[in-house]
Amino acid sequence: MAIIYYARVSSNDQNLSRQLAKAQMVHANKIFTDKQSGKNTDRPGLKMMLNYIREGDIVEIASLDRLSRNYSDIKKLVQQLKNKKVRLVVDDFPISNSGNKLVDEFLLDITINLMSFVAENERQKIRERQRQGIVQARKAGTYRGRSKKYAPYSNNREGRLVFENIRRKYLTNNYTSKTQLAKENGISRQQLYRIINMINKQQK
Repeated sequence: MAIIYYARVSSNDQNLSRQLAKAQMVHANKIFTDKQSGKNTDRPGLKMMLNYIREGDIVEIASLDRLSRNYSDIKKLVQQLKNKKVRLVVDDFPISNSGNKLVDEFLLDITINLMSFVAENERQKIRERQRQGIVQARKAGTYRGRSKKYAPYSNNREGRLVFENIRRKYLTNNYTSKTQLAKENGISRQQLYRIINMINKQQK
């Protein structure tokens, strides 16, 4: 049996030290890390971790959103671990580590399903509020379309972080290629070029 710790932050300028300190505290036998957005599961560290684990292992994470920001993805990943007979321990969810495997799995499943429901319910409410806002704005003649996710004043925190990370590296020429810069930040090349156009306009 091995303890495998998976740590993730959303961008290169964020620090993994708190999660890595916890990995040392639990005497993790193997540590996998990613510095990428959690919007999907296409991450090298996560893939290597899933390939590495064996029956009887324990995978430990700081919180469920380290696996993904998408609860549908979280459910799929947790099921993958179960299929491999690997136990999941979540640091900020102490009752996932009571010592009783059946109880731990049961409580974790309930929590994930409940959080998925809450997240989906909130998304539906947000979409409905947006729809109503757009209707009102169109009536008033003030509708200007959807705001950009990757922008300096974006309402999306992760989008702002990605924009600032790209801006800093682009302006200091601290990147090997645009393809690599896009990959590091978990976005497409088309999105990267749109961000670079915004940066160039700001510099004029």
